[in-house]
Amino acid sequence: MASNTSLSALSLDDFEARTGSATSIIRTITGLYVRHEAAGVARTQIVELAHAAGVSVPAAQTAISRLIDRQVLEASQASSLHVPHAAQQMFERGARRIFTPRQMSGTGPWCLVAYSLPEALRSLRHQIRKHFLQLGGGMASAGLWIFPEYLRAEVTAVLSALGARDHATLFTAQQPHFPGTPQQAAGAWWDLQRLAALHEAFLENTAAVDTQDIAPPNAYRGYVTMIDSWRALPYLDPGLPEFMLPAQWPGAESRERFMALSEALQEPASAFARSLLDS
Repeated sequence: MASNTSLSALSLDDFEARTGSATSIIRTITGLYVRHEAAGVARTQIVELAHAAGVSVPAAQTAISRLIDRQVLEASQASSLHVPHAAQQMFERGARRIFTPRQMSGTGPWCLVAYSLPEALRSLRHQIRKHFLQLGGGMASAGLWIFPEYLRAEVTAVLSALGARDHATLFTAQQPHFPGTPQQAAGAWWDLQRLAALHEAFLENTAAVDTQDIAPPNAYRGYVTMIDSWRALPYLDPGLPEFMLPAQWPGAESRERFMALSEALQEPASAFARSLLDS
């Protein structure tokens, strides 16, 4: 993640949108396809892309207006829509996370973040907590967070964008000495129940995606549905090492499902999207 990530780009991150909603689907389509079109894309074409992914035309029109209001899309004088700079930053950051899911090894290093804010910056605490949770951070105690070391650059960029870098010290650490078991520590520092539920929802939402029928329209709809269901997970789940996770953790199966579906569907889905954008 680039160190010049702006606060406006961070503010566009949205993991609360209901998966499968018209707004979420078009946001996903924008990240996959629309943002790469330098000349912009006609609103009617975005509606067509959304309709091909299972969104009704009226719902698509409303969702596009919402995304314009949220500055994820921007209208130009030529009556086309493009992705503004801050949203481009958000999507670029997201692409690195979404398409390269990671998991720590049992001996991987950690990044610890300790910070103390003066009373004048009290309002920053909520923002730091919000963005650290969205990066997959675990809160070990008040003012002390723990991340896999491979998230250090993203942590630093968030602190810089929020104006809090001067109040935080980052440490690289090897194996922590837990007060109890590693699983107990992980359960206290991360909301593993919520993460497990998100992985299980992804597996349920993609259970019917057919990799045998990869005709372009079906591949496109399946691929967009899959990415929409997956896109928040690589942020919220930091990829903890296996020895810290509960038995029957669904994360490994969901990552395997994501990789398998991506391999089967990405190319024909892209070809179908290209045919709609070129029409």
